[in-house]
Amino acid sequence: MHQGTQNVIAAAIGERLTQIRGSKSQGAFAEELGVHKNSLGHYERGNRVPDAETLLKLVEMGFDANWLLTGKGQPKGEQAHTELGQDIEKLKRLDEEFALIAGYNVQVAAGHGSIAGNEAPTRELAFRRKWLRYRGFSENDLALVFAKGDSMEPTISDNETVMVDTNEKKLRDGHIYVIRNGDHLLVKRIQTLWNDGVQLLSDNKEYPPQEISRADLENLEVIGKVVWVGKDL
Repeated sequence: MHQGTQNVIAAAIGERLTQIRGSKSQGAFAEELGVHKNSLGHYERGNRVPDAETLLKLVEMGFDANWLLTGKGQPKGEQAHTELGQDIEKLKRLDEEFALIAGYNVQVAAGHGSIAGNEAPTRELAFRRKWLRYRGFSENDLALVFAKGDSMEPTISDNETVMVDTNEKKLRDGHIYVIRNGDHLLVKRIQTLWNDGVQLLSDNKEYPPQEISRADLENLEVIGKVVWVGKDL
């Protein structure tokens, strides 16, 4: 390398070292780098190019090697700070646009009954807040569970995710609800009867209706109304 070129490179690196040191004393910064104060002085004045061990120490401290040697780009510390700020802004925008709805490792039976599993949240799915507002939902009232069985085919298929609005507990004709009977959770369409009882209907007509008398309704707990089904095509 030509001596003049080497001097230019050394001087440029020296300026960047001075920039990194900032308001620290040469002695304190030299101690951090593990070099003698006089050596740091030579580096900063551009008398010598820092040795590989010193450059490696700067990289370990979080500075970009390409920037140290060429001045291209930005110091890693500043870049990371900028990127962190950008990531935070992205997260804020995502939080403003999307709500995370809790999912549970629970199977609701679209068949003959399924024992409820652990009802602690195990996952989250993102839904647009605009859609939730349009449907009149409160995100805190919503829960995601899995369907099990084929009795609600083709509306709800086996192992599909269903969203339940736990604020909707009044049984209405034609709507689908998740109902607890003892340790079992069922997902069925509702038909009210003249005697104040209800029929639990399956969309799959191979399953006969189940009639629940008014007296037996007291033994059923309405978990909520099914308001969305996740479909794989």
